[in-house]
Amino acid sequence: MDREDRRRFFVIGSAILEVVTPVLRKKLENNYTNHGVACFKDFLNSQPVVHNLLFHLRHRYMTCCKDNGNCRSNPTLPINYCQWDLLYTENPGPGQHYCHCKYTAKSVQLEDLDITLAGPYLLNCCTGTSRTTGNQNAQARQYKNDYLSHNTKCGITKPEYDAL
Repeated sequence: MDREDRRRFFVIGSAILEVVTPVLRKKLENNYTNHGVACFKDFLNSQPVVHNLLFHLRHRYMTCCKDNGNCRSNPTLPINYCQWDLLYTENPGPGQHYCHCKYTAKSVQLEDLDITLAGPYLLNCCTGTSRTTGNQNAQARQYKNDYLSHNTKCGITKPEYDAL
């Protein structure tokens, strides 16, 4: 890997981290403010978000003590345990261990969400996201995975760079 490959890697990585991530955060903010919610924490605590969207993106094959008719099992789990723990805290008390009613949103700020969490949240939780916008978000996340997160060479060739 020559010096120029590393420079191109740095340019693409910087663009993803400094441009794409704030754009995703702004889309998330627009989504919850359009629903009349004052803050991100209140939005995360709302029934449709915590149960129908986020809980089952982290926990597979779980049914809830409330609203179990809307429980679903995703073939993939786009939210990992560290991301779930960033957003929610478990409350002690009665109820099933893995029921959404046992979790409360933490005082998380949009700035705390990185692209790996903002992407799945935006794709799965934001209503009114057009198919084109959803595809663009998925493509941005895939670029991040291919060229930044899983790039073991820490470099990008000239043809790849030109295409990006």
